[in-house]
Amino acid sequence: MTNFSYEYTVTMGDVNAMGNFYFLKYFELQGHVRELWLKHDIPNCLEVLNHHLLSTKSAHCDFKVPFFLYDIIVVKMFTTDVQRVSAKLHFHFYLKGNDSLRASGYQMVVCKDKDRKTCRMPVSLVNALKALLIH
Repeated sequence: MTNFSYEYTVTMGDVNAMGNFYFLKYFELQGHVRELWLKHDIPNCLEVLNHHLLSTKSAHCDFKVPFFLYDIIVVKMFTTDVQRVSAKLHFHFYLKGNDSLRASGYQMVVCKDKDRKTCRMPVSLVNALKALLIH
């Protein structure tokens, strides 16, 4: 599977009163990973972002096994559906050094222009998304 991978260490501000990784942080990590992937995999990222943005149409996360303080989370992002104006981004969350899936989620994203109108994705964005495509 082709994916973009990112590591994140859980700190005190990330855990709830029960000591586990707060559910909202999974969604924040999805956005963070998506933005870092843009920077890493799209050569003209800043130029693309001057004219286009990815707007989250929907987001979802299934929680299986919690993370705790100082765990190192490995987030792997890949795509399963790339269209002219939208894409489905998937996120798998693992504990570093362990291959068992702890959580999984997705985002449906839509490309918009600076006026917030839905538009076709630029070629560089489509190509980068297709590089993460699994079947």
